[in-house]
Amino acid sequence: MKNASKVLRRVVAVVSAVVTAAALTLTGATPASAANYYYELPYPAGESYLVTQGPGGSFSHTDAYNRYAWDFALPAYYEVSASQAGTIVYSDWSPYWQNGIEVIIRHSNGTCTHYAHLNQSFYWPGDWVPQGRIVGYVGSTGASTAPHLHFQVINCSTRVGISAALQGWVPWTGTRPVSVNYYA
Repeated sequence: MKNASKVLRRVVAVVSAVVTAAALTLTGATPASAANYYYELPYPAGESYLVTQGPGGSFSHTDAYNRYAWDFALPAYYEVSASQAGTIVYSDWSPYWQNGIEVIIRHSNGTCTHYAHLNQSFYWPGDWVPQGRIVGYVGSTGASTAPHLHFQVINCSTRVGISAALQGWVPWTGTRPVSVNYYA
């Protein structure tokens, strides 16, 4: 009886592992969660830029897709850095005209970061980029009134924004957070 119980536990463990691996293969990652995950600011270390609209902003951050987004007043043609290492899943003119040129990076926790209104992007889907790598230049493409970076953490499947912190806090409108995002 003792041996049968051990065998049954091993079979259940193996089946559970196989089912989990199959689910990860089909979905591409674990369920998206930004909680307790560290994201750098999306511009070079030692620099600070004005947050012109933070999460819950009243101008254009009112829907589910943008509720947790930040708009940073970076100058045109300036460097946009990957806030965390990951795989490029999109890098081109967005299928949603409002975003203009965009880059989306999938991270190991199953979330994606979204960089919109770019002037230019540098990588192709499938490319892996380290945290701090320059992935594009700031622009004013799409529904943008001036050069800036629209940045957010999103669910990779739905593009819906996810509440997240940048460098351990949530910068609000009017702040000038200083980046610690070193070049890769």
